[in-house]
Amino acid sequence: MRSCALRTLAVRLASALLAWALFTSGAVAESLPPPPEGWEPLRFRRIERATRYEPVPDGDATALRAEARCSASALMHPLAAGQLEEAPWLRWRWRIEQGLVAHDESAKRGDDFAARVYVLFRFDPSQASLWERARHRLARALREDAPGRAISYVWSSREPAGQSWVSPYAAEARVVSLGRGPLPDWRSEEVDPRADYRRLFGSEPPDAIAVALMTDSDDTCADAVAWYADFALSSPEARGPEPAGPETSAKPRQTPGRNP
Repeated sequence: MRSCALRTLAVRLASALLAWALFTSGAVAESLPPPPEGWEPLRFRRIERATRYEPVPDGDATALRAEARCSASALMHPLAAGQLEEAPWLRWRWRIEQGLVAHDESAKRGDDFAARVYVLFRFDPSQASLWERARHRLARALREDAPGRAISYVWSSREPAGQSWVSPYAAEARVVSLGRGPLPDWRSEEVDPRADYRRLFGSEPPDAIAVALMTDSDDTCADAVAWYADFALSSPEARGPEPAGPETSAKPRQTPGRNP
C-alpha cells in the first residue's frame, strides 16, 4: 500500500511540472523580438510555441502588441521587496484586437485569454497545504524565485466583471474577470491586488514578487491579438479616496483616443 501511495504521489508531483508556475527563461527555437526594458520572457516547459510580444511605437507612446497563434508564453516584471505594499494600486491599459471564444474558461480546455495580467506573490509555507509545499519544492528546483499564490486578472470571452474562480492549472491561483466580450478601444484598469488576495484566499498577502502579462491560446489552439500599455503602481494618496467595489477591487475606466 505504501509503495502504491508513493507512486501516486510521484505521478502527481510530475504532473505539477505542467502548471503555470513552472516557467523557464531558457533559449527558445523561434526568433522573437526582445522584450521591453525591465521585462523578461517566461516560457512554459510543456508548450512549444511562444506568444509574440513586440513593442510598437504609437504616437508619443509605446504599446506592447501580443500575438498568440495556438501558443502561450508570458512577460514578467520583477517587483522590489515591499513595493506593492507601499504602492498597492496596479494600473494598466489594454485592448483586444482579435478576441477568443472559450466555452468553459474554468476548465483546462478553455483556459485561454486574449489578455491577462498576473500578480505573483512570494511563497508562504504557513499558508500552503502539504501538496502546495511539495509542488513548490519542485518549482524551486527549476527556478529559484518560483512564486507561491497568484491572482490572474483577465479579459474574458464569457464571464462578467467580478466573477472569480480557481485556475484549472493551479489550485493556488485565482482568476478574476475584469469584463467580457469585444474590447476594440483602449481601456484603463485599476486593481488592488492585496485587497483581492484577502478576499480570494482569506488571509493576509505575502510580499508580491512580480507582475506578469500573458496572451495565450494554446488550449483552444486559436488566434488572439491584444495590446498592453502604461503599467504603474500608485499609493492610496495618489489615487484618492475612491472605495473598492463589493465583488472585486477593480475599477475600470474607459480611455478615449487611440494612444495608450
